[in-house]
Amino acid sequence: MGQKRTLGVVEDSTGVHRRDLDARERILEAAWKNLAELGYSKLTVGGVAADAGVGKATLYRSWPNKAALVLDVIRSQLHDVPTDDLGDSRQEMLTLANEAMLRFYGSGRLRAVLPSLVGDLFDDETLREVMRVEILETRKRQSTVVLERAVARGVLPEDTDVSLVLDMWAGTMLFRSLFGADAVSEEDVVRLVDATIASPPRRPAEVTDGDARRAGLS
Repeated sequence: MGQKRTLGVVEDSTGVHRRDLDARERILEAAWKNLAELGYSKLTVGGVAADAGVGKATLYRSWPNKAALVLDVIRSQLHDVPTDDLGDSRQEMLTLANEAMLRFYGSGRLRAVLPSLVGDLFDDETLREVMRVEILETRKRQSTVVLERAVARGVLPEDTDVSLVLDMWAGTMLFRSLFGADAVSEEDVVRLVDATIASPPRRPAEVTDGDARRAGLS
């Protein structure tokens, strides 16, 4: 198993204390390995600690539970959500879809762990809630900026269902990662974005009381 090491506190050039990055990388790498081989339900903190060559107590000082550790494992594979104003909404949407989604859902490492992870999400409410709140919803809010800017520019109509657009993009990539022989390609992303611009999903029109009476709905 190798010699155990602790996440010792070290000091960088700015004088700010930080954890031993080498040990942290070993822990995250061991967690990826265990997640791919065992799935979330059978992954244990003890097993990860042993593979990383650290004690369980050391690991628990940085991650209070298994869900927090796996959350950091997933975060380690995520790229920042690009929201810069490039002056071109189509290019911004392409950059968003490629950087924030394709590089994640299309990665070989994620595809190796995704089937077991998705299955375990249905059985573990804690993991599901952590993933939803701390990763999915946070990144979706950030991504919304790009599409709302496209609406403001008139590239997308005012009633575009921005949330549904993002779900459609992510859903397509997730489905292909789980069941497709090949992940979504950059060419596929171009088609998704161009289809969105040409015919975006629209929010349903609000029905007023007068509309309802005229339609015989009340």
